[in-house]
Amino acid sequence: MQSISIQGHIHHLCGGRYQNSSESVTIRVSGMSTTVDRVVLRCSKCEHEERTADHREDAERVAWLAIRKTHGLLTPKEIRLLRESLGITHEQMGDLLYGTPKGIVEGWERGRYLQNQQVDEMLRSLEDRQTVERLAAKAGVVVAGTRNQEPGSRNQGPGTRNQGPVSEAIAISEQEVLPVPWFLVPGSWSLGSSEEKR
Repeated sequence: MQSISIQGHIHHLCGGRYQNSSESVTIRVSGMSTTVDRVVLRCSKCEHEERTADHREDAERVAWLAIRKTHGLLTPKEIRLLRESLGITHEQMGDLLYGTPKGIVEGWERGRYLQNQQVDEMLRSLEDRQTVERLAAKAGVVVAGTRNQEPGSRNQGPGTRNQGPVSEAIAISEQEVLPVPWFLVPGSWSLGSSEEKR
């Protein structure tokens, strides 16, 4: 689908032309926020403003990347690699994370949802074998390389420490840019320009 822009078009009420301008907006998601510049089309004569869905989505994508970098959050690829290294499904990972719904875990891996700092710490704790074993036993989840693993399945062996996929994925994931929908999680986002707060 091609984006429709009104840049350069005439504002029919006053005869002025729409030109690209920018405004600062604060974007909040999962208890974290950042301020970014968002493109706005402004009439050169009467200063009427128009915003497009593309402009909003671009600003949100930049905000998500800034929030992820500022708070050092795992990327979607790192979360997927972590789950795969444990040999578990989305549902089982949710069970390890105190009953997090399968759809949320899938959303983290696909970049639809952004985990908050507390969830990110829980995800990172899954790189520690003792933590995984404790959580797996409590949740009744069978995890590769743990004591509760099914007979005949692959085992890392005693004394083998799981290095985890996160450090391997960092170099790859820093170049990855994922599309971010504007609608995020209901109730966990808001947009507001700096002028609205005055």
